[in-house]
Amino acid sequence: MGINYSTAMRWVHGSSRIMIYVSLVALTIALYIITEGYSFYHAEIMLISFLPIFISAVGASYVGSSLKSSQKFSATFLLLQVASLWSFLPTTLLSIIYRSFTPLEVSLLFSGILNMVTSSRSKGDVRLSILLFGYSYIISTVFLILNPTGDIFKIAIGFIYIYAVSSIYSVTIHAFPATFKEKPSIGLVSLLFIIQTISALIYRDLFKISALVFSLNTLVYIASINLYRYRRYEEFIRKTKNAVAKGGMLYLLFGHELVGIYSIILIISSVLFYLNVISMLSFIHILIIGFVGLHIFIHTPLMLPVILKWPSARRYNLSPYLLLILSAVVWPINQHVSFMLLVLAIVFLYLIVRPSKEPLPLSLVK
Repeated sequence: MGINYSTAMRWVHGSSRIMIYVSLVALTIALYIITEGYSFYHAEIMLISFLPIFISAVGASYVGSSLKSSQKFSATFLLLQVASLWSFLPTTLLSIIYRSFTPLEVSLLFSGILNMVTSSRSKGDVRLSILLFGYSYIISTVFLILNPTGDIFKIAIGFIYIYAVSSIYSVTIHAFPATFKEKPSIGLVSLLFIIQTISALIYRDLFKISALVFSLNTLVYIASINLYRYRRYEEFIRKTKNAVAKGGMLYLLFGHELVGIYSIILIISSVLFYLNVISMLSFIHILIIGFVGLHIFIHTPLMLPVILKWPSARRYNLSPYLLLILSAVVWPINQHVSFMLLVLAIVFLYLIVRPSKEPLPLSLVK
């Protein structure tokens, strides 16, 4: 007798939980060793271990949840998700040990193909979202094949944009508009991923131009999710009677509004990087702490308690966002202050879900 849908789904969520914890261990190690001055190993762990494992762990639950028990072969697809997710554990380790992206490329390619095939079992925006999530993995594989060796920090910028940022785009184009009963602009979404692809393909030969184009493309992203309709969304939230639900939606909306504002900071930073005004390391941290970090902070208190089965006080507030942005923009000036602000931002993020009735600064739950 084969494994049924319910059992396979439990395996997916169980595997996601374990791998999220593994990714958090990798993040903790990466943050610790940077305090000891091991910047190369910090970059290697963040790039090859934390990002792929964390994104794939959250992605497995996201993609798996799109499959219905009534659909044929759903259990098989779920089991393939489990296999795909667990494959990242040995391949990321091997890539670090042997200083080669090839093992990681195997997992990225397998996961990308699986997610693109899985997308055919959904409809509408969900189908497009999962399709592009899978595509993000495939184009990331192509990127690593085209950039097999070289400066790890230079490769990091491109990989963050084509893998982490593209994965963020693919989920947000569905999740954000759907919260407010709207749909993304298909034309702009198509343009968004066309530009991502072109930037990835020219990266090796036109590194700084590619980074600049990647940054400018954030404006297309902001337009594709209809963020310019924020006043309509605020009105939608005002009509919500449940105070906690209202706080959650405000947290989601304000987070994306800050992403929109931060996109301008990112574009200016990319211009300064192109002109050699700021260093490569400064630009990497402005990108990953600010732009990628904001999206992680948006979804962490909304999604991770569900995946990890944590109780959540849902004390939504703006403090984590503001501390994170401060950490990103301060990094080029004072890395120690930036690090302290980052740790403080993570603490305030944790306090959102920590069971307590004590109010937090800049609370959105009233």
